[in-house]
Amino acid sequence: MDEDLRAKYNPNGSILRQHQLKMLDILIVIDKICKKYDIKYWISDGTLLGAVRHGGFIPWDDDLDIQMMRKDFKHFIKIVSKELPANLVLQTHKTDKGYVAPYAKIRDLHSAISEYYNSDINYKYKGIYIDIFPMEKCSYVFTRIADSIHAHLLYKISHFRAGLIRRIYLNFIFKLLTFIYSLFRLLDWLFVRKENFTFTYGTACGYYNFVNSDVIPLSEINFENHIFSAPHAPESILKKQYGNYMELPAEESREIHTLSVELKK
Repeated sequence: MDEDLRAKYNPNGSILRQHQLKMLDILIVIDKICKKYDIKYWISDGTLLGAVRHGGFIPWDDDLDIQMMRKDFKHFIKIVSKELPANLVLQTHKTDKGYVAPYAKIRDLHSAISEYYNSDINYKYKGIYIDIFPMEKCSYVFTRIADSIHAHLLYKISHFRAGLIRRIYLNFIFKLLTFIYSLFRLLDWLFVRKENFTFTYGTACGYYNFVNSDVIPLSEINFENHIFSAPHAPESILKKQYGNYMELPAEESREIHTLSVELKK
């Protein structure tokens, strides 16, 4: 089955396969840095699904995601730039004012991609990337409030080309919301019973919830003939996220994230 899918979607030498292998190279670098600094991370989402179902990338996938606890994420952001090779760069709002997501990317500098919905229109860095998501324990209410605020005050505005006033607005709102999210965490700690916390993507990331017991302690998994960190119960996570995850989706549902890819020499 996988051989037929590979031949159809990402045969050796195809743009998609080159894209996937570039993401794999980035993951190998991140894995080495995390091991050096004892930063715990794990592959997630479609990347985890691909590892379990295909032993590597989902054949039509052009995305690679990893997660780490917020404490490790903060440590990673602090040290990673000095450890990256010259062809890679950290993308956060601090390094790229046009980028307003609360999670990070590691970008390749020798490629360029274009994404749907103009989501990258104001980015300084536009190369092939890996998403790095912070995870934390927090209350459901504050998390969903933060998701909505971030979507309406930042994401919707950032999809239009920014002039000077819009850039000032995006920078000011990003800093203001970062402060507000810190207050949310403080209120959680002061007033919410810890048993009511949910283990979820970091505040304002806007994605799915998971259960802590399915992730930690971490295990290892084969992905494209390399061993990377993974949740210790990937099947449980994938079932919650995708249902019957071993069944292939209908062809019309096999989505990609990228409009175009340019691989520079």
